[in-house]
Amino acid sequence: MEIIHSSDLLDITNNQIASILEKNKEEILSNPNPPLIILSTGAYCPPHKVHLQNFQVCKNQIKNYNIIIGLISPSHDIYVKNKNSFPWDLSCITRLELLDSIIKEEKKENFIIVDSWEGCQSDFIYFPSVFKLRGEEIQNLSKQILGKEVKFAFLMGADLVIRSNCLECMTKTGIVIIVNRPDFNNQIVKDMKNNLEKKYQDNVIILEPQQNDFCDAMSSTHIRDLYCKGKYEDVKKFTSNNCIDILNNYFDMIKS
Repeated sequence: MEIIHSSDLLDITNNQIASILEKNKEEILSNPNPPLIILSTGAYCPPHKVHLQNFQVCKNQIKNYNIIIGLISPSHDIYVKNKNSFPWDLSCITRLELLDSIIKEEKKENFIIVDSWEGCQSDFIYFPSVFKLRGEEIQNLSKQILGKEVKFAFLMGADLVIRSNCLECMTKTGIVIIVNRPDFNNQIVKDMKNNLEKKYQDNVIILEPQQNDFCDAMSSTHIRDLYCKGKYEDVKKFTSNNCIDILNNYFDMIKS
């Protein structure tokens, strides 16, 4: 197995971001809506198509920004090892590979990029700090290429907002976009929408997906259960055709 160093992964990610900015520079600068780059983090253990669809919901519904890039960032291995028991504490390299497989199969390479920055750090960083620190790097890159900063947003599910208490500091960094889940309590989201949008105004955007935005109420836990039961075709339906091979190779490697 080829060993990929953290610096190489970061170079690949930043080169992909730079390439999209360069390629679309004229359109970005002429568009009257401010350019927006969206970041989302999570274990993605394993990832599935709904993780990508959240970005598409943003593109479909947010009309006052020009959304140019969606960054999907797998969390650090330390976080995953504390969250999932062996053997489902998938390495960052494996989760990057799985995400890349889904993005290519869904033909989203010109919009969604797998961001290796968080997973390549020497230690786990809590997501509000990832948003701040990665945002600073993205702004520096955009200023170099576009001659100006872009708007930076953090994308999260409504369930994460309920469980965390980070909106105050995160809205000082940039915009927070909250996407409701199909299986989540709608009344909680309605109450939250009224309260948060009044308090934070333009710095919080709450989106209610349409029914056809999601193929199903999907979770990584469900994907793991399907895989363990040998329901590989169902796993492929919600991930990618290469997902089974990637997982099989990973489990073979950790057994040897």
